[in-house]
Amino acid sequence: MFRVAGLKLFSGKVYQKFCLFHSRLKMGADPEKLQFTLKTNPTTGKTEWVVENEKEHDYFTDIARSSYADMLHDHERNHLYYEAIKLAVESIHERGEKAKVLDIGTGTGLLSMMAAKSGADAVTAIEVFTPMAEVAKTVTRQNGFSNIKILNKHSTEVTFGEDGDMKEKANIIVTELFDTELIGEGALSAYQHAHQFLMDENCIAVPHRAIMYVTIVESPTMRAWHEMKPIHIPRPGKTSVVVKPNDEMIQGPGVPAVHDIQLSQFPLNKIKTITEPVEIFDFCWGNKTISDQPKGNVITIKNCKSGNAEVVLSWWDLEMDQHAKIILSTAPYWSHPTPSCMQWRDHWMQSVYFLPNPCQCDEGGTLYLKANHDAYSLWFDLVNDEASFSGSTLHPTCDYPPRMMWSRSRLGMINDHKRNLAFVNALEKIGAEIPKQGIGLCISDFSLISLLVAQTCMTGREVVALEQSKIGHRGLINIVKHNQLKVDVVCKDATDVTTDLEGQKISLLAGEPFFTSSYLPWHDLYFWYARTELDSYLHPNCKIMPYRAHLCIAAVEFENLWKIRAPVSNVEGFDISAMDELIDSALEIKEYYEPEPHALWEYPCSLLTSPSEVMTFDFYKCVSKDAVHANGNLKINITANKVCHAVVLWMKYDLMEDISLSTGIQSNTETNESPWSMHHKQAVFFLKKPVSLQKYSQEIDEPYLEYNLTFFVKSQDGYNAGDIQMKFNVASK
Repeated sequence: MFRVAGLKLFSGKVYQKFCLFHSRLKMGADPEKLQFTLKTNPTTGKTEWVVENEKEHDYFTDIARSSYADMLHDHERNHLYYEAIKLAVESIHERGEKAKVLDIGTGTGLLSMMAAKSGADAVTAIEVFTPMAEVAKTVTRQNGFSNIKILNKHSTEVTFGEDGDMKEKANIIVTELFDTELIGEGALSAYQHAHQFLMDENCIAVPHRAIMYVTIVESPTMRAWHEMKPIHIPRPGKTSVVVKPNDEMIQGPGVPAVHDIQLSQFPLNKIKTITEPVEIFDFCWGNKTISDQPKGNVITIKNCKSGNAEVVLSWWDLEMDQHAKIILSTAPYWSHPTPSCMQWRDHWMQSVYFLPNPCQCDEGGTLYLKANHDAYSLWFDLVNDEASFSGSTLHPTCDYPPRMMWSRSRLGMINDHKRNLAFVNALEKIGAEIPKQGIGLCISDFSLISLLVAQTCMTGREVVALEQSKIGHRGLINIVKHNQLKVDVVCKDATDVTTDLEGQKISLLAGEPFFTSSYLPWHDLYFWYARTELDSYLHPNCKIMPYRAHLCIAAVEFENLWKIRAPVSNVEGFDISAMDELIDSALEIKEYYEPEPHALWEYPCSLLTSPSEVMTFDFYKCVSKDAVHANGNLKINITANKVCHAVVLWMKYDLMEDISLSTGIQSNTETNESPWSMHHKQAVFFLKKPVSLQKYSQEIDEPYLEYNLTFFVKSQDGYNAGDIQMKFNVASK
């Protein structure tokens, strides 16, 4: 049986591989460039052949993704760098020396061209990312700077000497190696190596210095991103639904990665400031003693406000020149030196850190913040006093893997009382309709839905929770034991669960649905595919929750997010159109025809159409044999001169006829808050060319968004199962 099954599987995979190969050839692909990779499909859960074009994967995809940053649209950054570079070159010349510039991480070569235009006598640019190094060579050459030497390697691999990459040491170091956490891209190591091997003793750095700031706040909403909170849902006349985290889920540092967000978009009414902003670290980039070794200190913060000190918010400023006359700040608007004209940017945001030991602070009290950093990251704690600090420590690590399975947004989802209440209310309502015989089966990834089922509609009956991950399996077992509930946690997927049913039928099939492999909203339709696999095991009157899902869309105008796809053309007088052309050709390969995920609560936008359900998936039915199609048009509402930048897509799940959960626009949003879910990322399909709606305001004909969508239930025509082919067009009747 095993050999026969194995042969059947192999033959099917070969046939699928042939079909993919044939479809890509019809699309004009070079057969010598095609390669195949076995990957797990996030929607179907099955392993499939994925065809990739070697050139596309190794070059064009990387180039296209490089356009997803808005650095070249950051006018403040570009202008301040240029001004500081001019001052640095002038200072070196005033010393009677030749200005020899080293640009680490040159990207398009912009900063190197600024240096050359400012009168630098020699410029060496380093770029480790091969596609971008090629871009830099093209851009600098087309702008007439053929004398800029571009090295395609890591800066720590650059050699000095007669036979080295650099014959002379540089006396100006220009870098933009900073991320939201400032040092997360290895800036300290790069500077340390450069000062030791590549720079003169009295060199000038642009930027000259960085100063990091923090403020400590109380924010239950943010804290809910860090650890599981006890769930308590009263039920009139019945025992309350209670789910408590086991100790391992709430002890220790949790997820170690920094949480970076657009802090200016976070609701201020959900933050209570405990301390004023204070300086924690400063890095003098021109100092040869700069080090990537761990460092820590204690900052005494006096005159604090009352509240629970639980979250640290952080940002940084750059002093671009030696005299601190040119300042670039990444502070949120409520702490920014020039809030009325601050620059929007997505490549530098703000950081959120969670204190492992929050403490209550009295009005006018004093806090002692222990701040640490290593070569790439920062971490914080509160101590009793300065004397209790014994020097820097190792970065705290989470030794309980299940806790790390829950991302920040997932933890927010788990802790959302309204969301949990919706599940409990829906389960209560369908309880009387569930067949008396049979078990409850729950399908989601590391989900608490099985614990809610066990306490509502399936009390005293057998409940089975499927977990595909061994880590999730371990975590859920521990929570179930801690809450002393009757839930059998099985580490299997829907295709391999039959032996665990022991001949019983499934009387309730429940899910959130949420799956960690999902990248785009509709990937959670894995629930539909799993339900199909289990069809023969469902009781004839089995209840399914959610019972239906809708794909929703709306056309939008973005306030700023459109910049990540907009061509640059000219930056500070330098022609970057070669970069635009290269990015355009790269996007044409794939990205122009696919959406990408964004958490839209961080990116303000205006709805141009009413949110609309355009495709419905009935979970009481098996996955259809044919592709699902949807086409039509939505009226565009013009109230001012607007631009249609994109179409947003998300999912809405019907738990009951009158109880739904949306992964996009929320119906119960508070005034002045973003309508988009803070727990999910929505899919954004950027139009290849944004459409100005100004001309339609002068016409009688009303504009509309035309859509044509195809959901592929199985792999065909070059699409994988679970993919959506989408076409959008703005027109008028």
